[in-house]
Amino acid sequence: MLWNEKLTGLNGYENRVAMKNTDVLVIGAGVMGASAAYHAARAGAHVRLIEQFRIGHSRGSSHGASRIIRLAYAQPEYVALAKSAYALWRDLERESGATLYFKTGGFDFGAPDAHGLAEIGHNYREQNIEHEMLDAAEIMRRFPQFRLPSDTVGFYQPDYGMLHADRCVATLAAQARAHGAEICEEEPVLKIVAHADSVEVHTTKTVHHAARVVLCAGSWMRPLLQQLGIHLPLVVQKEQVQYMPATNPSEFEIGRFPLFIHRFAGTTSLAAGFPVLGHACPKFLIDHIGARVEPEDDDRAVDVAMRERTRDYALEHVRGLTGEVVEAVSCRYTMTPDEDFLIDRHPLYPHLIMASPCSGHGFKFGSVVGEVLAELALRGATRHDIARFRLDRPGLRDV
Repeated sequence: MLWNEKLTGLNGYENRVAMKNTDVLVIGAGVMGASAAYHAARAGAHVRLIEQFRIGHSRGSSHGASRIIRLAYAQPEYVALAKSAYALWRDLERESGATLYFKTGGFDFGAPDAHGLAEIGHNYREQNIEHEMLDAAEIMRRFPQFRLPSDTVGFYQPDYGMLHADRCVATLAAQARAHGAEICEEEPVLKIVAHADSVEVHTTKTVHHAARVVLCAGSWMRPLLQQLGIHLPLVVQKEQVQYMPATNPSEFEIGRFPLFIHRFAGTTSLAAGFPVLGHACPKFLIDHIGARVEPEDDDRAVDVAMRERTRDYALEHVRGLTGEVVEAVSCRYTMTPDEDFLIDRHPLYPHLIMASPCSGHGFKFGSVVGEVLAELALRGATRHDIARFRLDRPGLRDV
């Protein structure tokens, strides 16, 4: 239903805008928003998905060729969600015909006291997840590309893999549209006004009225939530990945070089390496070391110090690299203080669902988080356990 109404004060001038009604309005078309729109539209709802840039843009956290998907978590809640995520990504592959998941096998390794390593092994055993525990010598015997400290221990899990991130987002958006969702690109949100039984969303192009709104705007969550009376200590960090050529590139292909996460003692920061996917050489990163930035900060310049630190790490721990960095790419982490996700309904307006599945480990869960958000919007509850991600938890206090 469309009609015209005169509004005053948006951008300092008077506009005539079309006010649009919909069942579910999703704000943000990264992996979480695109997935929420897909699941809600697939369930039969009238869905509109709003993105301030173009779908697949590089200013947020969902772009690039590869993201890790794994069952390796210290917390059982994440293991359960990851199992569902694997199944839902495979469902999406079957429905769309796209190849999204690439099985690589992968390690979590580090010194015996590395953060979370023992808990990962415990969860593997408790949940009968296929794995092997290996020492440094055995890891390097199987994969001679590694050069590891002698006290290293690791867990190998064969279902470790990569998701083709750009393809995942594009496929979710395309399937959402195939199920009837309307997608509005290059339409930044200016204001969100919650009412007792609806939500009004003002954008640069129009005003949308929705029975329910799913807000998953990534780095832009904090300022949008402030409009709704929720002040959260969400911090945006500028992180970086880089690609380094090998003297023998075939040694780093899928099947010959595993994904790995190197965990350290006393910190949640970690290093990671990826076999070749979407580029001509492997990818490396050290995360949670980026500078704090504001959501609107458009600086995507390469941080030279981060590049050199990651380069030095890779050369120390991986054999067969040339030492050159051929590409470095910036991305954003939106961090909660406890590094757990935020997935909840607004305490005063339960038809407004908030999601910040973030802190640098969210992409793999996009398939299942989208289902969670659609269920919350359409049913008011979800079959998945999301108690850990509540707004009122001790680790996430209003400031």
